[in-house]
Amino acid sequence: MNCKWLKVTQNVQKGIQILNSLEDSKFEPFLKRIGTKLRLQEIEIFTEEEKMKLQVIFKVDEDTLMIAIKTLIYLHKRLLKFIFMPVNLHKDLINIGFKTEKAEFIVKLWSSEVSSTLNDLVCNSMDKDGNKQTFSWKLNTELSSDIQKKCKIPKAYLSLSNDKTEQDMELSHSDLYTMFIQFEAIQNELDSSVL
Repeated sequence: MNCKWLKVTQNVQKGIQILNSLEDSKFEPFLKRIGTKLRLQEIEIFTEEEKMKLQVIFKVDEDTLMIAIKTLIYLHKRLLKFIFMPVNLHKDLINIGFKTEKAEFIVKLWSSEVSSTLNDLVCNSMDKDGNKQTFSWKLNTELSSDIQKKCKIPKAYLSLSNDKTEQDMELSHSDLYTMFIQFEAIQNELDSSVL
């Protein structure tokens, strides 16, 4: 019942059971609303008045509704940290206990979120002048030289370019490793600022 990208606790299992019991026609707008509010990074997803209306619509008490909302928030945040094939995501959701219809709604929402994110990345790959930026790399290994016999010296060649300029870099293993550590630190800061 577990999958690699999600830890299925008792609370998550209970939340999945509650979500499965919700009417399909009302579940999809409920799911979309949560996804939209999370994308906008709003703290309050539903007002107290809206929560009371949802309790009536879904015929649940406040605690049950809150478990359903928290489960979807947790699931949404976990989904956006991984890249899936939609078919595999659908299978994972069914394996952890979602009904087929609910899994389809979640995959549909995830697909739209990911496609908009990817479109933003494509738009951001253009610089201010509208030039497309590219990144390429290759790895060369110098097997030996007159100075050092039978010595392998790996060198990475990175190229950053757009329509007007090109920047080439030759990096040794230690230079490349240092750059990797810096990129990882930047990624960690970006991840922490999103959460």
